[in-house]
Amino acid sequence: MKFLTIATFKDTFSALPKDEKIKQTISAVEYIMGIKKKMGDNFHFYGTVGWNRTVSIGEYDSVEEYYQSLQSPTTLEGFTNYECYALIEADEKFLKTYLKQMKAAK
Repeated sequence: MKFLTIATFKDTFSALPKDEKIKQTISAVEYIMGIKKKMGDNFHFYGTVGWNRTVSIGEYDSVEEYYQSLQSPTTLEGFTNYECYALIEADEKFLKTYLKQMKAAK
């Protein structure tokens, strides 16, 4: 199962002293690097400067494994929000079925 995750820091993160923000950010990045090392090509992580959020796509064996992966140190400290979406492969079979349903709905 593939999942899209969008992570953002909560407003409470901004109120932290600079040293604590750096500590929390380092902890989160090290956690992400650990997931990447463990999952290899089944995990992709993206970020954009100034967007204040990160995006990842990962393939997990179960929903439980996916939710376990969201237990980063910043989450446990209460500084991160997640948007989580299950992804469906949009292969040719999926697209043909979708078109068939849309044409029937006319």
